[in-house]
Formats: sequence, structure tokens, C-alpha cells
Amino acid sequence: MAHIVLAHGFLGFGSNPLNPGIHYFNGVAKALRDQGHEIFEPTVDALGALEHRSQQLASKINQHWPGTFDIAVIAHSMGGLDTRRILARDNTVGPRIRALIAIATPHFGSPVADAMLDHTHALRASIPAPLLFALQNNDGALEDLRTRTVLQDPDKPAGVRYMEVVCSAQENNDASPLFNLCRAIGKLSNAENDGVVTVQSAKAPARTPIEIWPVDHGAAIGWPSSFGFDAFAALISPPQDHIDRYISLAARL
Repeated sequence: MAHIVLAHGFLGFGSNPLNPGIHYFNGVAKALRDQGHEIFEPTVDALGALEHRSQQLASKINQHWPGTFDIAVIAHSMGGLDTRRILARDNTVGPRIRALIAIATPHFGSPVADAMLDHTHALRASIPAPLLFALQNNDGALEDLRTRTVLQDPDKPAGVRYMEVVCSAQENNDASPLFNLCRAIGKLSNAENDGVVTVQSAKAPARTPIEIWPVDHGAAIGWPSSFGFDAFAALISPPQDHIDRYISLAARL
């Protein structure tokens, strides 16, 4: 069984400090612990720049799990970039990370970040109001999340298993505010996406994704992007297909 870090994305948290029963990766930690894995859910600066977030993440891992034993990371969105930065530049916890599964990680940025940095961007009108409000308070992350043509932190030459999961929103998510954004991104760039990250950005060069999930960016961590009963139901009982996906990922570690 593995020591697994669950690394959250932009605007995220490990577990909710106001309600410890709410976790960014909805229900995942409990499910993986039930499988016998050791799980750590650190919280880093939700709005911070990549360099700051990655340093926080490395420090918290070392504090929680000192030693030399191997660690695996399952990361969502910007959490994948944080972990790649640790692997590329950190000499403390970096050498201990032997596997990274990056879920919907914007390796080549997100058009949503572009729209937030350019108030005249055509996509800006399609960003849901709550997301727009939250993104206005960013503390450096958006610059690291803007679209780009090269990886900020290339793979290490050897010794690490890099794996990617891509997500693509489906037509049956039509009630989701993120799906409206998904359609807008598709119209602007003809790009398949999850409402925040394009499938192409979530891929890594010269590597085939290990899984393709038919979900949007929020549902990738077990939270319906629609509001109301579905979100409440997910809080009470995380969707089983969501839990099964993470059990399948952990089995690869």
C-alpha cells in the first residue's frame, strides 16, 4: 500500500477548516484509507503563485511525513503543476516522489486564466459569476495558469512515473455553469475541454493519458458543478463512480 498525497488545485483546500467533514477530493481520502493506503491532504495557498504553492506543499509533506520512504501524489488541476515544480526544483521531498497522477492539470495553461488577465477577452462573459468573483482575488496564480506553448517544469529524466488523466465535459452536464463555459471555450478554440482546462493542455507531450473521464472540472473531484440538490447529495454521499475512479488510480501506484 502507498503513502499518497492528495494535492488540491487553485481555489482549493485539503479539508475545509470550517467543516472538517468537507474535503476538496470529496470522499477520496476515506475511500483510499479503507483500501489500506496512508493519505495526507495538505492545504496550500488557494490563490498563490506556483513557486509559493509548491514550496508550501513540499514543506508540509516533509513535516507530516519526515523520512526517506517513497511518496505518490494524486493531484487535481494546479496541484499537478505544484508537484511538477517540486519534482523539478526541490531537493528535499522531490527525490521521494516516485509517482504523480495529474488530473485535469493545465500543463499548457487555461483559457480561463487568459480571460481573467485580459478584461476584453471574448471568453470572459461566459465565466460563471461566483468563479469570476473568486478569480479576481488571485495572488499570482493566474499568471502561472495562462496558456503557453512549453511546459514550465519538464519531466525529470528518470525515476518518476508521470501519469495524466484528462477530463471532457459531456452534453448531459448541460445544467452545470461550467458546461456553458465548456461550450464557450469550444467555440473560441475548437478545443475539447472540461470547462476550465482543454484536453490538449491536460495531456503531456509524447505520453498517452492513462484515463479519460467524461466529467467537468468540478466533477473530477466529486463535486457537481450545478447548484442545489445534486451538490447537497454529493456532500452526504460522494458519487460511487467518482470514488471508483480514484480507487482505480490508487491501484496504479
